Amino acid sequence: MIRQEMLQLTDDELVARCRRELPSNTRSYEELVQRHMHHVYSIAYRVVNNREEAEDIAQDVFVKVFHNIKKFEQQAAFSSWLYRVTTNSALDALDKTRRQRKNVIHMSSPTAIMKQGESDPLQQQAAPAVGPEDRAVQNELRECINNVLRKLDREQARLLIMRDFDDLSYDEIAKLLDAGLSAIKMRIHRARLAFQEMFG
Repeated sequence: MIRQEMLQLTDDELVARCRRELPSNTRSYEELVQRHMHHVYSIAYRVVNNREEAEDIAQDVFVKVFHNIKKFEQQAAFSSWLYRVTTNSALDALDKTRRQRKNVIHMSSPTAIMKQGESDPLQQQAAPAVGPEDRAVQNELRECINNVLRKLDREQARLLIMRDFDDLSYDEIAKLLDAGLSAIKMRIHRARLAFQEMFG
């Protein structure tokens, strides 16, 4: 099938073809990779804040997709499943980084960093850095945020990534996780409280 015809297929149709054709025919899989690679990389980068590591995570995600797509039952959208695989892989990468670090880097107090800007560090992490000093503060803050994300419950970390890193609406998160809107709002509220308690 030529590329133009592939472009006409929905994700669901491509997934169905992958489940029938892999591993002998990879054209539908390759189309899914091309279609979603940039988004997967963007999610990973926002979590780990490192280009090479984000590229590695994106590649790892699509290896997992290749090996597990036949188990994907298509009860949810492919993009929702892919999002969960990506956030899990990014959080795994944070865990791996923490385990590899034998020496803890002592940084200036997170509360002192918070006084320089917004009170919510999760919101501040997206602020653009202007000069070298701002960039250094941003990097310190990002490292603090990543340290807390590593310690949080996995589900709480995923919710915060969705809401505060990827700026998804409550409705979008509810659909992705197949949960009620009020339940999602409450879970995000609790995740933020847990984050702020650990951060402070």
